[in-house]
Amino acid sequence: MIATNTIKGITLAFALAVGSACAGVRKKTTDVNPSMDRAPTCAAAIAVYNNRADVPYDYYELAWIEAQGNSVWTTDNQLQQQIRNGAAKVGASAVIVNPVEQNKTTVKILGEVIGTKSATQKASALAIYMPRDRARVRTVCGN
Repeated sequence: MIATNTIKGITLAFALAVGSACAGVRKKTTDVNPSMDRAPTCAAAIAVYNNRADVPYDYYELAWIEAQGNSVWTTDNQLQQQIRNGAAKVGASAVIVNPVEQNKTTVKILGEVIGTKSATQKASALAIYMPRDRARVRTVCGN
């Protein structure tokens, strides 16, 4: 009976440790145009472009946003949502994204599962403001 309770306790402790390891995406925002102070927009209005040539209008660069998370527990969508949230916070109407970088080797994944934070994936984007896109953003954000 004692051995069964000990095993259950160890299993629960391991599950809690693994659960806390998957707890988050870290985001860093670096202002690249301090002279341009914009009111926040909303994440739903953030258009996503894969390169500068895809952007349909003239734009102002606002901030460089980087997000990273545990590659075992974090999805690309979670990273992209953090990028959008960061862009909205600085008043952007769009982002120009870089591909998600993944560092997945078997040893690093096993290390991440036990909590060594060694397997990561990273995403980065340039948050931009396009004055000609103002009406669309206002419609989506409701203000």
